[in-house]
Amino acid sequence: MKKYAALVLGLVLMASPALAAPATGTPIKIGDINAYGKLSVFVQPYKNGIEMAVDEINAAGGINGHPLQIVSRDSKFDPATSVTMADDLLMREKVSVIMNCDSSTATLAVASWAKRNKIPFVNTASEADSTIWEQGNDYSFRLSQGGYMWLSAVMNEAIKLYGDKLKGKRWAIVAPNFEFGQSLVKMAKMITEERGLNPTWVIEQWPAYDKLETGATVAALERSKPDIILNILITNDLAKFVREGNKRGLFKNRIIIAPQTAMPDHLDMLGKETPAGWISAGFPVDDIQDKVFAKFRKAYADKYHTPLKSYSLSGYNGVQAIAAALRKAGSEDPAKIRDALETVSFSTPFGEQQFRKIDHQANVPFWVGVTGVKGGKGKLLDWTMEKAEDHSPPDAWILEQRAKAADTK
Repeated sequence: MKKYAALVLGLVLMASPALAAPATGTPIKIGDINAYGKLSVFVQPYKNGIEMAVDEINAAGGINGHPLQIVSRDSKFDPATSVTMADDLLMREKVSVIMNCDSSTATLAVASWAKRNKIPFVNTASEADSTIWEQGNDYSFRLSQGGYMWLSAVMNEAIKLYGDKLKGKRWAIVAPNFEFGQSLVKMAKMITEERGLNPTWVIEQWPAYDKLETGATVAALERSKPDIILNILITNDLAKFVREGNKRGLFKNRIIIAPQTAMPDHLDMLGKETPAGWISAGFPVDDIQDKVFAKFRKAYADKYHTPLKSYSLSGYNGVQAIAAALRKAGSEDPAKIRDALETVSFSTPFGEQQFRKIDHQANVPFWVGVTGVKGGKGKLLDWTMEKAEDHSPPDAWILEQRAKAADTK
């Protein structure tokens, strides 16, 4: 109850500039790297979330009177460019902390850069678990959900819905051929064994991102005669796959497990074409009734005249986490900010969150259910809210992955 009251007070203070003098001191710069020219469907909501948090914090007095300033760079969806931009932010802009990235491959590159340069890095959007486990480091923190979380929760949902019908079946995979897809598929294979499903993997399709050859991919999957399809496709590739698969009847009488299909950005793209009954994770923005969140949702919609999206929340929470660490550190010293990030609690529209020390994963909520159409819109239906801490491998396994990675360096 005390935490909830503190959260409400914090959100009220941030939303009520009259309660504090606006920040007027020398700006504190936060570096931001994202694929601004490549992934606008995700990046614009993220940018709105960042701006909303910065405006609230600065109107309420900033950080000890100093306003926050976001200095953004375009990664061009490229790891090498991301590192170049990180260098530029450090050397030219003198930032003490960097947030976000876009692809998991770029995130890994910036995380490695952060370790070398001893600059804290808050990853708000990469779901590849390699970013916190095999290649995690002391300077890298993750706010977003991860592949293991999603796969653990959606597999539990599949077991709840289908029970023994999942066991000993023929499974097919279609996933983008970069770190995100590879990491999620690795987690899926691990979790299906953990849950005793004993799958037979009959085919794996690995299209390059945004270059899906739809007809050939759907035909290859159909020829393999799977009982279950694990679909990791995102954005335009997902939309094309759904249309072609529906046209050819690929999904009929098959179980489809698709961890990212029910993200609001995807459901907006799919609309009335959203398939029914796919097991997925998402963010049922319009259907969450929590009062604090509802107030935040309305404030966002009023400010930007567009509905709240999952990456809006990622950007907003990223700034809140860094701001809380800056307050606790009382300094722009990167080492002190890093130490503060390990222990600080920060307010979000879903309560206080923290990064756990073992791997710097935040205790974020997420939602799992099935896809469908309601009121002419794509929706996540019959959903439940899940907690990150309920879907994590044992600490000993996490430490083992980090130790193996250290041994290979």
